[in-house]
Amino acid sequence: MKATDQGKPAIALTFRQSAFLSKVLDVYREAQCPQHYSVIADQLGLSPSAAYDMLKILEQKGMVKSEYVNPRVTGGPGRSTILFSPTAETTDLFSRVAGESHHDEGWEDVKARILADLRRGVDSEHNDLLRELVDRIPEAQSPLVHCAEVITALLITLRETGHTFGRRSPVGQLLETRVSRMGMSILAGLALGLCLAHRRVQQRLSGFHRHMRRYEESLGEVSPENLTLLHRFTCDVWKALARSPEQ
Repeated sequence: MKATDQGKPAIALTFRQSAFLSKVLDVYREAQCPQHYSVIADQLGLSPSAAYDMLKILEQKGMVKSEYVNPRVTGGPGRSTILFSPTAETTDLFSRVAGESHHDEGWEDVKARILADLRRGVDSEHNDLLRELVDRIPEAQSPLVHCAEVITALLITLRETGHTFGRRSPVGQLLETRVSRMGMSILAGLALGLCLAHRRVQQRLSGFHRHMRRYEESLGEVSPENLTLLHRFTCDVWKALARSPEQ
């Protein structure tokens, strides 16, 4: 994700930083006031030190701000307390992301349906979903939806080859790198190459090169904010397939 201000360069966030910041924003909106890092850590299931370190990184990038509160002001004992809250730029950025994804041609419905099918972990349903995706991919869709369906079809097919969906997988390692168009392009190409190396799925993917050309075009049209959504969705698909019985 990239945040921009007038006269300032774009600020790139890794997927992990973007996901963390999104959760911090949820905590802030619910509380409607700055929060101590230990509270944020508890809400996110992290250690206080891990949450504090991430908040300081985001503060350096201008995405959150901190303030020290004198205990005499809050009526509490001890030393001053450091509280964190998202900046106005962060709030505006995530509001625009939410608005964009809401209007992106059924994105939320497509995402929910795919992940629900995959998380059931039933091979027959995976096959049904794959056939549905392959039939639907050629239809006119938004760039985000098209990229998501191509990626899902490739990863389901990759699972059929017996590929191990773990940290040692080159595809899994790519998902842990910073969000970028090049990274998502390489990921799709790598998944296709790994699939085509196995005869049992070669015939099924014989015409997939046409979809890959459009995938590259769609990827070029996806906004930076939606690129983060695509990366996050791909990680969710990967995790769902990794938890399937054969893995």
